[in-house]
Amino acid sequence: MHIFLIGEIQVGKSTIIDKTLRICNVAYDGFRTYFGPDRGSPNQRLYMTSASGEKVYQEENVIVRFREEGLPQVLTERFDGYGVELIHLARIKAQLIVMDECGSQERNAFAFQEEILEAIAGSIPILGVIKQASNGWTDQIRYHQNVKLISVNEENRDALPEYIASHLLRYF
Repeated sequence: MHIFLIGEIQVGKSTIIDKTLRICNVAYDGFRTYFGPDRGSPNQRLYMTSASGEKVYQEENVIVRFREEGLPQVLTERFDGYGVELIHLARIKAQLIVMDECGSQERNAFAFQEEILEAIAGSIPILGVIKQASNGWTDQIRYHQNVKLISVNEENRDALPEYIASHLLRYF
């Protein structure tokens, strides 16, 4: 069984993942997406890197450029290249795959979507996040028979790392 978190922006989903990983203490990898120091600026960047590594703010890690005027520039080729590579490597070497987060920006990254769905069909446990406001391809995750969705809010977020870890530790 795989666990995906949903909830409002900045409610603590990534923090729950970090705390759960510390409790589980297993080899993990996958991907993380995060904003840079320019978060809050109308011209901000969204980055992606390995879930087991440090945050990197290099141009080659940018996956979306948000602009004050116009639509976001989604770098689909980076999802389909680097993103696929991160998931593929996690499927080979990790005991737990992290996917933080899946959303609508990758709606045209078909290779990335396929790699995620193949991982979900597999036996390595996944701990991930689905952007609450997303739909379309992410519904394939949301409604997959191997996925348990957990809604995160201010009332339950402190208890969730222990709850999720106890669930995941049954698979190691």
